[in-house]
Amino acid sequence: MADFSEKERDRLASEGKAMAGGRYPIRNRGDLQNAISAVGRAKGGEEGRRKVRRHIAKRARALGLSSMIPDTWGSGGSLKDN
Repeated sequence: MADFSEKERDRLASEGKAMAGGRYPIRNRGDLQNAISAVGRAKGGEEGRRKVRRHIAKRARALGLSSMIPDTWGSGGSLKDN
């Protein structure tokens, strides 16, 4: 997992490559995989996880890596019903 300085996190957030406060920074495939693996640790309950999944999906599309998004994720960051 990559370590990001506070300055780097702020820069990525200002570019839309991280969430507010520099959370879940995604610059490349490795960062995307790390973020997908870390969704369960998102604060704010299911609504917090939904926001994180939306951010991850947006970055995956921007990177041309939408195929990495888990099949269990629905549109808008929700989870699909089984």
